[in-house]
Amino acid sequence: MDAVLKQKRGHSFIDFTEADLSIQREGELNDLLSLCHYHDSDFILIDAANLSDEFFNLRSGLAGAAMQKFANYQVRVAVLLPENAEHSERFKELMYEMNGSNHFRFYRHREEAENWLISRRAGSTR
Repeated sequence: MDAVLKQKRGHSFIDFTEADLSIQREGELNDLLSLCHYHDSDFILIDAANLSDEFFNLRSGLAGAAMQKFANYQVRVAVLLPENAEHSERFKELMYEMNGSNHFRFYRHREEAENWLISRRAGSTR
């Protein structure tokens, strides 16, 4: 799994936006958590292109599992969505709800996503 550890204002985050990665099942979420542990970082930036169609299909349960797992392990995840991304109404509702959370959010712009990841409210103990 390709990952780049990046720094911003003294905080490190794992950047998967240019990785050859496709999260298709729940077990792959554990790989992301392992990388967090390995890099001693609680912050992940990922591109929507790295998420399978199953992630955006709420019936699969993959999005819910991801959000719960990252919250349980206190890992912050920002997902970059393209400007013209089309999603179901139910997924849009989930995005709206999650954008109020402290662990998983969706962004259109990289700068905003990075700033949220490393903000003081992160609550990271690392």
